[in-house]
Amino acid sequence: MKHYHLCYGLLLVALILPLQQSLSQRSNFSVGAVPSYKTDGYGIQVNINHYHSAMDYLQVSLVAAFSKEKPNSGVEFPYEDYLFNLGYFTTVLTSPKRGISFYFGGGPSVGYKYINDGDTDFAFDALEAESSFIYGGYASFEMDLFISNAFSLIVPINGYYHFNSDLNDSTLLLGAGIRYYLK
Repeated sequence: MKHYHLCYGLLLVALILPLQQSLSQRSNFSVGAVPSYKTDGYGIQVNINHYHSAMDYLQVSLVAAFSKEKPNSGVEFPYEDYLFNLGYFTTVLTSPKRGISFYFGGGPSVGYKYINDGDTDFAFDALEAESSFIYGGYASFEMDLFISNAFSLIVPINGYYHFNSDLNDSTLLLGAGIRYYLK
């Protein structure tokens, strides 16, 4: 009889531990989507985060930003930035009781700048720029406000600098979006 109680106790522990893990508040991964504002345009950022400790995480993000350049009052043409970013973020300030955290991070950024729909002829010879691959770095400041166990509101401020860009070396994106924590 005592043998069955021991088996039932071990079975109960074996079932409770995976259940506790599956119902835990946060996992090691999250995905986020952030619509962004850019000067004379807009953008969208999709990111995946891997939390390897409670204080920092690694981020992989894809960014598409669309804008118009106005080198002078008579000329306007579109350009687009498509970026791939790898970053490391660390906690600057956190208040777990209030559900808010601030992170700072950055890393390398590579991508493609698509200028004037691929056309190299500009009106009035206003500019000489070609679509090309770009590389550089980025820095980001993020606010993370917990909404529930699985969702949080994120407000990132991203600054990019691309060394070899023919048009606008630096870019600033301001946004607000949702982050979902995978279980």
